[in-house]
Amino acid sequence: RICREQFVPLGMSFSFVDFADPKNVEEAIRPNTKLIFSESPTNPTLTLADLDAISEIAQRHGILHVCDSTFATPYICRPLDHGCDLTIQSLTKYYDGLNIGTGGA
Repeated sequence: RICREQFVPLGMSFSFVDFADPKNVEEAIRPNTKLIFSESPTNPTLTLADLDAISEIAQRHGILHVCDSTFATPYICRPLDHGCDLTIQSLTKYYDGLNIGTGGA
Protein backbone atom coordinates (compact mmCIF):
# COMPACT_ATOMS: atom_id res chain seq x y z
CA ARG A 1 0.00 0.00 0.00
CA ILE A 2 2.78 2.46 0.87
CA CYS A 3 4.35 1.81 -2.54
CA ARG A 4 1.20 2.85 -4.37
CA GLU A 5 0.18 5.73 -2.14
CA GLN A 6 3.50 7.32 -1.21
CA PHE A 7 6.08 6.37 -3.83
CA VAL A 8 4.16 6.19 -7.13
CA PRO A 9 3.42 9.94 -6.92
CA LEU A 10 7.20 10.44 -6.71
CA GLY A 11 7.66 8.69 -10.07
CA MET A 12 8.62 5.24 -8.78
CA SER A 13 7.05 2.11 -10.22
CA PHE A 14 6.59 -1.32 -8.69
CA SER A 15 5.90 -4.89 -9.75
CA PHE A 16 4.15 -7.08 -7.20
CA VAL A 17 5.31 -10.67 -7.59
CA ASP A 18 4.58 -14.08 -6.05
CA PHE A 19 7.93 -14.97 -4.49
CA ALA A 20 7.02 -18.64 -4.04
CA ASP A 21 8.70 -19.28 -7.42
CA PRO A 22 11.98 -17.41 -8.11
CA LYS A 23 11.19 -17.57 -11.84
CA ASN A 24 8.43 -15.01 -11.20
CA VAL A 25 10.98 -12.64 -9.71
CA GLU A 26 13.33 -12.89 -12.67
CA GLU A 27 10.49 -12.39 -15.17
CA ALA A 28 9.41 -9.20 -13.36
CA ILE A 29 12.83 -7.53 -13.66
CA ARG A 30 12.79 -4.49 -15.94
CA PRO A 31 15.71 -2.41 -17.27
CA ASN A 32 15.03 0.18 -14.57
CA THR A 33 14.74 -2.29 -11.66
CA LYS A 34 16.92 -1.16 -8.75
CA LEU A 35 15.71 -3.28 -5.83
CA ILE A 36 14.08 -6.61 -5.06
CA PHE A 37 12.16 -6.47 -1.78
CA SER A 38 11.12 -9.84 -0.42
CA GLU A 39 9.45 -11.05 2.75
CA SER A 40 10.12 -14.51 4.10
CA PRO A 41 8.21 -15.98 5.73
CA THR A 42 5.27 -13.89 4.70
CA ASN A 43 2.71 -12.69 7.19
CA PRO A 44 0.08 -14.14 7.64
CA THR A 45 0.43 -17.11 5.22
CA LEU A 46 4.01 -18.10 6.21
CA THR A 47 4.96 -18.63 2.56
CA LEU A 48 8.71 -19.07 2.21
CA ALA A 49 10.83 -17.45 -0.48
CA ASP A 50 13.96 -19.16 -1.80
CA LEU A 51 16.30 -16.42 -0.60
CA ASP A 52 19.39 -18.07 -2.08
CA ALA A 53 17.85 -18.25 -5.56
CA ILE A 54 16.42 -14.73 -5.39
CA SER A 55 19.73 -13.32 -4.16
CA GLU A 56 21.51 -15.04 -7.04
CA ILE A 57 19.04 -13.51 -9.51
CA ALA A 58 19.57 -10.08 -7.95
CA GLN A 59 23.35 -10.39 -8.09
CA ARG A 60 23.28 -11.55 -11.70
CA HIS A 61 21.28 -8.45 -12.65
CA GLY A 62 23.20 -6.01 -10.42
CA ILE A 63 20.16 -5.36 -8.22
CA LEU A 64 20.02 -5.11 -4.42
CA HIS A 65 17.99 -7.76 -2.57
CA VAL A 66 16.33 -6.63 0.65
CA CYS A 67 14.44 -9.13 2.79
CA ASP A 68 11.98 -8.48 5.59
CA SER A 69 12.19 -11.53 7.83
CA THR A 70 10.50 -10.05 10.88
CA PHE A 71 8.12 -12.97 11.27
CA ALA A 72 10.97 -15.50 11.60
CA THR A 73 13.34 -13.37 13.69
CA PRO A 74 17.12 -13.59 13.17
CA TYR A 75 17.20 -16.59 15.49
CA ILE A 76 15.42 -18.68 12.85
CA CYS A 77 16.16 -16.93 9.54
CA ARG A 78 19.24 -14.87 8.72
CA PRO A 79 18.77 -13.46 5.20
CA LEU A 80 22.33 -12.12 5.02
CA ASP A 81 23.53 -15.74 5.22
CA HIS A 82 21.47 -16.42 2.08
CA GLY A 83 22.98 -13.67 -0.04
CA CYS A 84 20.58 -10.83 0.74
CA ASP A 85 22.19 -7.40 0.76
CA LEU A 86 20.05 -6.04 3.58
CA THR A 87 17.61 -7.47 6.09
CA ILE A 88 14.78 -5.71 7.89
CA GLN A 89 13.39 -6.61 11.30
CA SER A 90 10.55 -4.97 13.21
CA LEU A 91 11.81 -4.30 16.71
CA THR A 92 8.26 -4.05 18.10
CA LYS A 93 7.48 -7.70 17.28
CA TYR A 94 9.64 -10.46 18.76
CA TYR A 95 12.37 -8.21 20.11
CA ASP A 96 10.01 -6.30 22.33
CA GLY A 97 6.73 -8.18 22.18
CA LEU A 98 4.92 -5.46 24.08
CA ASN A 99 4.94 -2.79 21.36
CA ILE A 100 6.56 -0.31 23.72
CA GLY A 101 10.06 -0.24 22.27
CA THR A 102 11.38 1.85 19.42
CA GLY A 103 14.60 1.16 17.61
CA GLY A 104 16.42 0.99 14.36
CA ALA A 105 19.72 -0.06 12.96
